[in-house]
Amino acid sequence: MYYRVKILSKESVKFPSKVEFETVHTGISLLFENAGEEAYDLVEKYVTDAFECDALENFIQNLHTFAKRAEPNEIYFLLALLTDGNWEQLKKSPRFLKPEIMEKAAIYWCLNNIFAQVVPNLVKPIEALSLKVQVLGNGEDALLSKEDTGKYGEIYPFAARLLMDAVSFKGQMGAYQLSGPIVEYFEGLKGTKIKTVPSEDAYDFDKFVDDTGGIVWSASVLRDPEEDVTEGQEMAIYEILVHPNWLQAELNSDFETYPYSYYA
Repeated sequence: MYYRVKILSKESVKFPSKVEFETVHTGISLLFENAGEEAYDLVEKYVTDAFECDALENFIQNLHTFAKRAEPNEIYFLLALLTDGNWEQLKKSPRFLKPEIMEKAAIYWCLNNIFAQVVPNLVKPIEALSLKVQVLGNGEDALLSKEDTGKYGEIYPFAARLLMDAVSFKGQMGAYQLSGPIVEYFEGLKGTKIKTVPSEDAYDFDKFVDDTGGIVWSASVLRDPEEDVTEGQEMAIYEILVHPNWLQAELNSDFETYPYSYYA
């Protein structure tokens, strides 16, 4: 009934993989759009036609040029402007960002690290934890494929639930309670404010599923599901990026997770 998970590797990263670049470009563009003319004008004060590019790599180079030429207070002002004043809170811990902007956390992270690449004395890089996980199917439920990715794909709630099990798993599913910051965050949104929930049930993200994309900063398929020769079941490999503050516990290297979660 459950999926078996093995963590293949853990490493600190400062940016998602290139498969996420389109999402990052769109997200940062929306931040500028929401911030308005003041943000555009500030960048174009130093970089003419800074926004006339359709590839993230070129856009990043323009922001790098701005960062090298601008005054420190202008860099700080732009970051505050683009994050609706939440940049300082992001640096302290993304766990405590306001729920109404939580789904933007991954884009805030990328924005911060774009500037940190060229002015690390002014903007400190924020490191996320990259987990590469192997998931073995259960013979009943289909494993997630590249078709299930994207900002609103099933992979984000699946990855959030997987992380709950990664820090809570003991013995077997049902023999322990899910706990930790991710559980507390979603139960706080629901108003229950409880700190533990049963592990043998699919987790209900309710109408707050968008927040899973603010907690899981990137979720991608490294290897689409295919039959494992030795096990005779489907096997896939995923990469999940999350800030360490959302875990706050040692990760199990081998554990089980639920094949799906409920969400609106």
